[in-house]
Amino acid sequence: MLKDNILVIGQGGREHALAWKLSKSSRIQKVYVCPGNGGTSLEKNIINVDLDIKNYDLLIDFVKSNDINLTIVGPEDPLVNGLVNRFMEHDLKIFGPRQEFAILEGSKVFAKDFMLKNKIPTANHTMFDTLESAKNYLKNAKYPIVVKADGLAAGKGVIICENKEEADSAIDKLFNSTHSNSIVIEDFLRGQELSAIYVCSWNFLGKSQQFSLPWTKDYKSRDEHNSGPNTGGMGAVSHPLCFEHKNSSFKLHLAIEEVLNKTISGINKHNMKPKQLFNHEYQGFLYIGLMLDSKNNINVLEYNCRMGDPETQNLMLYLDNQEEDFYGFIKPPEPYVEAYPTFDGTLFDDTNVLKADDNLSDYCCTIVLAAKGYPGKHKKGFYIDISDIEESKTLKIFHAGTTIDDNKIKVTGGRILTVNVFEKNKNEAINSAYENIKKIKVFEDKGFKIQNQSLVFYRDDIGN
Repeated sequence: MLKDNILVIGQGGREHALAWKLSKSSRIQKVYVCPGNGGTSLEKNIINVDLDIKNYDLLIDFVKSNDINLTIVGPEDPLVNGLVNRFMEHDLKIFGPRQEFAILEGSKVFAKDFMLKNKIPTANHTMFDTLESAKNYLKNAKYPIVVKADGLAAGKGVIICENKEEADSAIDKLFNSTHSNSIVIEDFLRGQELSAIYVCSWNFLGKSQQFSLPWTKDYKSRDEHNSGPNTGGMGAVSHPLCFEHKNSSFKLHLAIEEVLNKTISGINKHNMKPKQLFNHEYQGFLYIGLMLDSKNNINVLEYNCRMGDPETQNLMLYLDNQEEDFYGFIKPPEPYVEAYPTFDGTLFDDTNVLKADDNLSDYCCTIVLAAKGYPGKHKKGFYIDISDIEESKTLKIFHAGTTIDDNKIKVTGGRILTVNVFEKNKNEAINSAYENIKKIKVFEDKGFKIQNQSLVFYRDDIGN
């Protein structure tokens, strides 16, 4: 059997986890990561590629010259900026939504309008395209409220405001610092968050199929008890509702499935695609961020057109301990018929899809180690030592903002790494994750002589 060569685009913890899990597939020969990070450079079966991912011509040349069978896009920026479209122009196989679809994540205004048109439940909201109109709205607003930048803002475009003063400041910040032409102000929703992530693949009829990954719970706020500024994510766990046998959990499955169906149907209905392509044209990962109230009623918080971070790290370790071949979710392992110009699609055997409640006792906990000050200004260029942590089948470290400097791990970003632990018991997973993250030593110098733990932090309530 011929094996595939894969290219993963991105450099964060999400991409480290994806590349790591894909490298374990018996159907894959080589996994390249562009540009990758310190963690991917340490993996035996992963090759870092030092190219600028904003230079699409260089990426295309690399794929053509290295017999890459499939490119998988990790972060949102290349999707929103049309990388998939460029690859398709060159008949290169790539897994990710076209630019026309990525606008679901690229524009909060578009996403909200899309939800309204398709009767998808979401928070009450109003759009504003001028600073003055937004400020006027605040005079009669009920707090707390949520202010969102229209475009991509690297996890800094959502601000929860407890009063008018905070809202005024948030509006100024988002209009000015994110260069957003519009903002959304919406009601603050209370409850618990749920990340529903789907792999949207293809069958031989040229129709898309959506396969659900196990639900996860993300911790977006920087500080304990969901306080402080929003971040890219400070931790993730297997979602508690995955382990409930209650009727309410079943009803929730149906409600989320209805949201998914309305989303896919809405994509087609609103002609977000060239007419010559198949009716169900969305291909790639689809992330639906949900808020559940006390009665398990759902509202959609956001769409992402890629996998979440750090949810991906959590899911990849979870799937690995279920002996699942994640590559089979993306490219089903059956003989295929060419159904789409850029992707090999086949019928997928539903029995191979991991159900969220197959193993109700299994639990995965992910904790982010971040540089002090993140998501604001923070120091870089210091070093960490993780040698006291022993990785295993159930414990894995995924790097994010790191590089390797003379065999030492050097910090290059706000989110440094994640400690991920899988156990049969929730408390054991959480306790082990915290026991191990405490073993990480932090040094100001490469020689490991000046120790300074105050350079990093992590939330101490992940899983609670």
